Amino acid sequence: MRLRNISVRALIAEAGGDPWAINEGLQAGRPAQISELAEAFHAAGSCVGESVITFADARRRFAAAWNRGGVSIDDSAAVRELTDSLGVQSLLLPKIGVDLRTIAAALAQAQRTGDTLVSALHARLERLDREIGYATALERDAVVGVLERHAIDDTKAALGQLDSLRNAYSAYLQILLAALRVGAEGQPEELVVPLPTTDPDEVNRWWHSLGQRQRDRLIAEHPPQLGCLGGIDTVSRDKVNRAVMNDDIGRVESVAAQHRISVSEVTQYPQRYGLTATAVLRYHNAMQTMEGFLIDSDGGRNPVFLHTYDPEAFGGRGRAAIAIGNPDDADNTTVLVPGTGSSVRDGYLTQRDGLHVFDEARKADLRKTTAVLVWMGYHAPDSLRDFEIGQTRYARDGGGLLARDVNALGATHRPGATHVTVLGHSYGSTTVADAAAGSGMRADDVVLVGCPGTDLARAAADFHLAGRGHVYVGAASTDPITYLGFQRHLPGTGVTVGLGSDPAVEGYGSTRFKAEAPGLTSPLDDHSSYFTPGNESLFSIGDIASGHGDALALDKMTAQHRGSYWLPDEFDPENLRAPTWDHYH
Repeated sequence: MRLRNISVRALIAEAGGDPWAINEGLQAGRPAQISELAEAFHAAGSCVGESVITFADARRRFAAAWNRGGVSIDDSAAVRELTDSLGVQSLLLPKIGVDLRTIAAALAQAQRTGDTLVSALHARLERLDREIGYATALERDAVVGVLERHAIDDTKAALGQLDSLRNAYSAYLQILLAALRVGAEGQPEELVVPLPTTDPDEVNRWWHSLGQRQRDRLIAEHPPQLGCLGGIDTVSRDKVNRAVMNDDIGRVESVAAQHRISVSEVTQYPQRYGLTATAVLRYHNAMQTMEGFLIDSDGGRNPVFLHTYDPEAFGGRGRAAIAIGNPDDADNTTVLVPGTGSSVRDGYLTQRDGLHVFDEARKADLRKTTAVLVWMGYHAPDSLRDFEIGQTRYARDGGGLLARDVNALGATHRPGATHVTVLGHSYGSTTVADAAAGSGMRADDVVLVGCPGTDLARAAADFHLAGRGHVYVGAASTDPITYLGFQRHLPGTGVTVGLGSDPAVEGYGSTRFKAEAPGLTSPLDDHSSYFTPGNESLFSIGDIASGHGDALALDKMTAQHRGSYWLPDEFDPENLRAPTWDHYH
């Protein structure tokens, strides 16, 4: 990597650490150790039948995950010595085999991921370095400042990801080594939770390889990472996440009770009472999550599950997902992705958008079971004044996170068909588009409402929906955000203006439904009206989320696209009709 305008030393200082040094340490780890453990497992078995198959699968998976400089996994002379020292009973082999298969693949993948992260960081920094050079030559100091901030943010993000990878790599290897040396007394004491990057199907196999007592013990101990792990069933995740959330609430409230003072006194001056600012942040986000939980339960009428809970994520904005209905059992599941100004910290989970979608989708087909996952799982722009609102970075990063969570739903769903709809509002619709077009999200249908642009997806075909899947679009003619469908790069900078194509125009390939807002409203109110009960939009979403998108035509809820009749794309035929009201299933 050659940089002319960016100082790597300054980046390291601003980021608070050296991602390159961390990656070097990660790559210095010996993948041969995993091979030795696998060989030890194989050689220790007196009952070879199923053990041989498991061992061979572990080696194949490891070989596929580890391919660095053409180096293969050779047999080690130290394997037999290690095997002799382990004293592992053959009864432990099936469990150890599962551990090896899971952990070997996860560790090797961590090293590959480290290389990928550093390569991506190099590419971004080299591009920013060129852009800074152009902007400096043109004396655009403000642009230079923005680009330098991007370089620091990118380095800091890579640092955090690599640090997490390194710590997980080390912890996994040491835990497994210790577990295999336990001897013949019985199952190892340590239960290893898979890495967050582990394939959800692999996680599901690991979870079901444990005995019921082991699963119960993990739930009782509630390690926070367990509740956010794709491949764990929703009921178990809910138990873990609620326990973690209750810990966050109880930590502060118990101190208040102990000192006989108000909670607000504790949160205002936490250091006086032995607490940290992080404890206060976790308490605040836990209370926001709890309130959302109570709202979505609708007075106890709806089953609700805390599907994800990480109150410190995204710089304290928080990461959480509340499921109304159980997506593991539902015939129809909708994942709702919010837009600008949404976060756990700022109270998005206390809004009723998800509850309204659940009610309308359930009533649209009472014969089927319904679930709605209110997904606050990415860093959305903070407000309309946030510089990132016209940038694609958060949408693309969030799209990767969304795709992973949506695709993980299949790992825990009961046998049988299920219909998955992913619904994005505002900037969240751009995130949904990027998840489908850029990160391989698997969904049956996609719904975009109040969409400012679809970035990586330039047409409906770019969503790669399965079978007869559709891209559905709700765009009120009075919603100004939906007219921002363009994308321009400022010459000589790394700054993007606009978020991509307008999916409501003729020729995009979408199905447009009616979404006008009735009454005297303001433009920004219209942008927030798509989930209002009785509105055209929510009724149409109910049809789609229940798996009956074809009912839109029967219900006379389809709308003409912008730019129809050879008119400019700016012309919206929906502006010529009066909005209608009182639409309920």
